[in-house]
Amino acid sequence: MTHSQSVVVAGIGNTLMQDDGIGVRAVRALARDYAFPPQVRLLEGGVLGLQLVYELCSAEQLLVIDAMRGEGAPGTLYRLDGDSLLKDRRTYISLHEVSIVEVLSVGEFLGLRPRVRILGVQPLEATAFGLELTPALQATLPRVVTAALQELEDMGVTVAEQRSYESPALS
Repeated sequence: MTHSQSVVVAGIGNTLMQDDGIGVRAVRALARDYAFPPQVRLLEGGVLGLQLVYELCSAEQLLVIDAMRGEGAPGTLYRLDGDSLLKDRRTYISLHEVSIVEVLSVGEFLGLRPRVRILGVQPLEATAFGLELTPALQATLPRVVTAALQELEDMGVTVAEQRSYESPALS
C-alpha cells in the first residue's frame, strides 16, 4: 500500500431487516476471519446516517458494502465507484433514509473526498423484519467477502487469514 493510505471498510444496513444487513454481516465476517494492517478500519455503519460523514469520508479510500436494488437476481453483486455514483445518483438505489450518495456529497462539501468503491448486493427480502439473511444471501455471503478482499487487494491492502476465531472489536 503506498504510503500507508487510510482505508475504511464500512458495512451498511439494518440487521433486523433480513438481507438489508448483508453489509454489516460481511464486515463482521472480515473482522472474524482476517487480520488487517493498522491503516485499515472496519466499521459497522448500521443504517447509514449523516453522523457517519466524518467516519466514512476522512479516509483516503472507502469501501462500502451494502444491499442495493438493481435488475439482478438475489445475490447479484454490483460494483460502483464514487465518481460514477456522484455523477448519476439514480445508479445506486439505497434502502436507507440517508444514502451513501448523500453522505459522500456532504463529505465533499466539507472537503473530504475519499476514493470510493461500492460493493452492492441484490437482496431477496430487505423490508420485512427478520434477524437472519435469507438462504439466498446466506449462500452469497462468502462471495461478498471474497469480492471485498479483491477490492482491498486492488487498493493495495495486504490481508492475512486469521487462525484464531476470536472476533476483534469493531468500531
